[in-house]
Amino acid sequence: MSGSKRKKTESMKVTPEAPKVSGPVEYAEQSEPDVEAVDARTGSASVDNGGATDEVAALRREVEAGKDRYLRLMAEFDNYKRRSSREYERVVSAANEKLILEMVDVRENFERALKSGDTGGEFASFYEGMKLIFAKYDEVLTRNGLTPFAVTGEPFDPMIHDALMKVQNAQIPVDCVAEVFERGYKLKDKVIKHARVVVSSGSGG
Repeated sequence: MSGSKRKKTESMKVTPEAPKVSGPVEYAEQSEPDVEAVDARTGSASVDNGGATDEVAALRREVEAGKDRYLRLMAEFDNYKRRSSREYERVVSAANEKLILEMVDVRENFERALKSGDTGGEFASFYEGMKLIFAKYDEVLTRNGLTPFAVTGEPFDPMIHDALMKVQNAQIPVDCVAEVFERGYKLKDKVIKHARVVVSSGSGG
C-alpha cells in the first residue's frame, strides 16, 4: 500500500468523543455522621454499663453480708463450744468430788481401824497386808488429785479449818493448831472437806 493511501486510511479512524454534559455538573457530597444517632447509641451503651456496675456492687454487698453472717455464726459456735466444754468439766468435776468425798470417808475409817488393830501375834501378817492395801488405796486417791492437809503447829485458817475448841498449850503458839481431830482434804486445789482441829490459846488461857 502506498504512503498516500495509508495516511488517508488513518485519517478515517473515528476518535471516541467524550460525552457531552448538559447543565452544570453536580458533585456527590459526603454525608456527615448523624450526631444524634451516635449520641443515642452511646447513651444506651452507657446506661447498660451503669446497670451492670450496679449489679456487681449489689452482688458484692450480698457477698459481704454473707461473709459477715458466716463470721458471726462461727464466733457464736466457738462460744457455744467453750460454754459446753466448761459445763461438761463442771459436771464431771462435781461428780468426781462427790465420789472422792465418799472414798475419803472409807479411807478415814480404814485408817482408824489400822491404828486400833492388833499388830502382834497371829494377826501380824494380816495387819501388814491391810497396811499394804491402805497404802495402795491412798496412792489411787492421790493420783486422782486428792491432797490431805492440817498438821499440828500450823496457823489456824477459818477458810480451811473448823475449830472445835481452844485449849491451853505452852508448846503451841496462840491461834495455831494444837491437835488435828480430822484432817481436811483438797481436790485439785479445791477444799472439799474442812479439817476439824483444836486451836491453841497459848499458855495464858
